[in-house]
Amino acid sequence: MKLPDFKKVPCIVWCVALDLLLLSGWYVSAPTFRSSYNSPRMAYRLEFYDPSILQRIVHYDFRMPAMVRLYQVDPRALLGESEVVDMNGGNSQIMWFVDPPKDLQIVSVGMDVEFKNVPLECAEQDLHLPECQKNFGK
Repeated sequence: MKLPDFKKVPCIVWCVALDLLLLSGWYVSAPTFRSSYNSPRMAYRLEFYDPSILQRIVHYDFRMPAMVRLYQVDPRALLGESEVVDMNGGNSQIMWFVDPPKDLQIVSVGMDVEFKNVPLECAEQDLHLPECQKNFGK
């Protein structure tokens, strides 16, 4: 039995095959964007992602797996990213504790996701901004 002669395969076929292999690897390992929510004063943004196929296989017992990322809007920065959690059963209520009188510096999503040490939306140096004055009467 003679093996096929791989030297006779054109270079373009090898390039296309390699591209398909890389593309399928990216598809299997990349999360998919689902939705986003902004904080009350638009200083922060929560983005919800469906986990990748590999993460879904690992967390096969979750009914509605998701991961959450917290971004600061200006300047743009990623403040935190959660593990893959189960958002089943109404477990996706968003609570922003970044304003007085509840300035705990916490953003929580359901019972499983909690981002700590989040800077306040209207800090002392930002009280001159119209959205901060409107809400605090200063």
